[in-house]
Amino acid sequence: MSPKSIVHNIVPLVFFLMVMAASGQTAQENKAFFKRLKTEKVASDSTVVWQQFGPGMSGNNKCAFWHPTDPNALYISPNMGNSYVSFNKGKTYNTMLDEDASGYKQGERGPMQLFSIDFSRQNPDFGFSSDDKNKGIFITHDRGESWQNLNHPIFNGKYVSCVTVDPKDDNIWYAGGGEMRHLGRMLFPNSKPHGSKEHEPSLNKLWKSTDKGENWVLLNKGLHPKTQFETLIVDPKDSNTIYASTNYGFYKSTNGGKNWSQKTKGFDYDVMRAMTHHYNKKTDVLTLYVISNPMWKAVGNTLTDDKGGIFKSTDRGESWEKLKGNLPLDMRQFQKNADIKKSYIHCASYVFDMKDNDFRKKFHEMPSAITIRFNTIAVDPNDPDNIYLNNEYSNASRNNFKPGQIWRSKDGGKNWHIALRNGKAWKTGSKDYKYWEERGNPMETNISLRYLKDWVDRDFYERKGSNFVRWNADGSALHTQMAKISLMSYDKGETWVDIDDEYTTPGTESYVGAGNSNLPGHGFYQHPNIKNKVFCMSGENSLWITNEEGSQVRPGAQGAESHNFLDHETSLSWYAIHPKDTLVHYALFFRQAAKGKLLKSVDNGKTWKEHGIAIPKWEIKAHSGDQSVHQNHLIIDPKNPDNMYFVVPKNSIDMEWVGNSVTGFGVHKSHDGGKTWQEANTGLPDSRDATKIAFDPQDPNTLYTTIQNKNGGLFKSVNNGTSWVKVTSSENISGNQGINDIHFSRDGKAYITAGTKRGKTNDGGVWVSDDNLRTWKRIFDYPWTNRIETAYYNPNTILVSTLSNVSIDSKNAGTYLSQDGGTTWTKINKGNGQSDRINDIAIDNYNPGKFYTSTRGSGWYVTQHPKPNKPIKL
Repeated sequence: MSPKSIVHNIVPLVFFLMVMAASGQTAQENKAFFKRLKTEKVASDSTVVWQQFGPGMSGNNKCAFWHPTDPNALYISPNMGNSYVSFNKGKTYNTMLDEDASGYKQGERGPMQLFSIDFSRQNPDFGFSSDDKNKGIFITHDRGESWQNLNHPIFNGKYVSCVTVDPKDDNIWYAGGGEMRHLGRMLFPNSKPHGSKEHEPSLNKLWKSTDKGENWVLLNKGLHPKTQFETLIVDPKDSNTIYASTNYGFYKSTNGGKNWSQKTKGFDYDVMRAMTHHYNKKTDVLTLYVISNPMWKAVGNTLTDDKGGIFKSTDRGESWEKLKGNLPLDMRQFQKNADIKKSYIHCASYVFDMKDNDFRKKFHEMPSAITIRFNTIAVDPNDPDNIYLNNEYSNASRNNFKPGQIWRSKDGGKNWHIALRNGKAWKTGSKDYKYWEERGNPMETNISLRYLKDWVDRDFYERKGSNFVRWNADGSALHTQMAKISLMSYDKGETWVDIDDEYTTPGTESYVGAGNSNLPGHGFYQHPNIKNKVFCMSGENSLWITNEEGSQVRPGAQGAESHNFLDHETSLSWYAIHPKDTLVHYALFFRQAAKGKLLKSVDNGKTWKEHGIAIPKWEIKAHSGDQSVHQNHLIIDPKNPDNMYFVVPKNSIDMEWVGNSVTGFGVHKSHDGGKTWQEANTGLPDSRDATKIAFDPQDPNTLYTTIQNKNGGLFKSVNNGTSWVKVTSSENISGNQGINDIHFSRDGKAYITAGTKRGKTNDGGVWVSDDNLRTWKRIFDYPWTNRIETAYYNPNTILVSTLSNVSIDSKNAGTYLSQDGGTTWTKINKGNGQSDRINDIAIDNYNPGKFYTSTRGSGWYVTQHPKPNKPIKL
């Protein structure tokens, strides 16, 4: 052999050995990475940051607190499982949860659904908070941007209702146990006057720390054995004096909590629903206000006030004055208003432990003077006589009744008026106009809304109550929540404005949200022939379509346009567009209006008509949760568009859809363009727990569907869904965990995912086949891997989402990215407070490196990778 031939042979050999060495090294690195995912907290790539888009809020929120000294800092916890902080008075928000921590049920991400929050008066960055998940209390050293669980054993399994600091010494903190701040869940019928919820481990618990939370001692001498705390206040002048509102009265301690005494002078009832205070440092006057739960009594065939009400003290709680004023309503005015009457009867019947119909018969006359059971109270930090009460009548309908969401007194409780007015009743000429005018109530609507502008005056009296009313530190902003909308007042409640959303272009329905979404995301759809539009499905908020207008509001913001199908709220389950005619659109709905129906538009989504019944009407049981039917992954045959298919998963709540589907499980098909539908489950396991359906890229008569959990797997149909057989090559993967997703990339590969909530550590992951599903290679190793997508422009870009797995203590659930075809992976959770609760993902078809996630309860997120793969020809 010549020297030249030797060289020619050696060079390829060296190159081959180098590639093999690198490949071996990568394999070892990947193995180590996957092991870390299962055993330790892994940090996300800091260069990839998720940004929320879509409407702000758009869901219910009962938890909001201002920083006690920073008037710009606001903390909120909407009820779908994210917590946010704003440092500009609610104009924009970021999550304050740890995106890389274990799943939310572990209590390591931070406070969810805040019960209370307080900060040091010496160091405004240092504070504590508690939430309603009985996971202890949380500490922050960065003004609430991030929180860590103290993990102190004394709080294990106990609800901490309130925390407060000694204003003169931030070494000293107090925490009170109980569930009095479970607004809407803690009810007060006459049979349980001190509250319907009694969590035994949390009763009679008052803790104190003198070393910034490192150690805590129990102090409850003198308290009722079933005490539950609502608010704790340390006297701003005398740190030894502490005030407590509880379900068994108002208590005071004068020796730092060692001993407590109940103060009863002036009170006629001992259940305290809320407390607030005003302090005048110049005069040393401390004004305390409490709501003592209003009680009613029967008088003949009607009710009237008995005990309780609004009380005030100016001698540091030693004696109290009842603020009678003109709070009681003459409900006879509303005798012919069926809505108000129903609200009153529904509340009062529960209080008197009766059924609605029995109460209606016995107490058929509306009261001439009765006080609403208000649930929160606030006082202007600049004026002790300017007081506000909140009436949460829609989300606590057994405690409260209509009308009037927020009540205000400008004169210390002598005269009251309704300060938030939304509804036709406030308009000139309404049948109740004279009644309110004679009470001295200002008239006309005084709210301004954006995205949900149709809510203005939609009812005679607004159907949704307000959840709270709270002042910021300097009295420049007053905050409330009317169901799905945050409202701010900058003129002490004279007017209210919606600042959750900003128009990208005035006069349109295109918005940039504030980043505080409580929207149930329900996935994404893209059409290959429509650029720069991602169709985003949602619960209760219909359809949103991305656009390129966000930068008109804030640099780098993602704009999106709202689209409604009907005049009523809809929960969009899936969206699809005709493969050959992009003017023809289809929509399915999982609950609310149009549930189970297929709507069709032939004018690019401008108008809609009912086209077919996808799921026959199912029975809805009152007070039984969401009762959804999630109709997912609607696909249309590209060669014969009359063939349409979708799947309904059974155990959908674990996949982070809102609620389990209640019927219609499995595969559904239509062969007449969606006019009629039938189930197509022959050959599938009895569970019919179908999670995905996809066409074979070469032949749309061949379909694949995935069935999750036990007896599940990957199934194939070669006859348009008439019958199914299991794909035997995947059986070693599916085992008892099933298959969760199937995806075909544009370079001819097939991908499947597997894993379950309680699956074994080494069971789940992503597998790829490059030989028409004959063999599979595992490229991602995580015990519960849910969704997988590859980029339309470059299939080497792979996005994967995972869910919390019990076997690894819910570590490192979230989103993972590979830009080299699955050889290496990075975790990308930063900015997404619900990174552990993702139900869908997408890669933008035409914008390289632009990724999307859909979450169970904080809407949608988008990120732009700083160094994306370039498009390649396929």
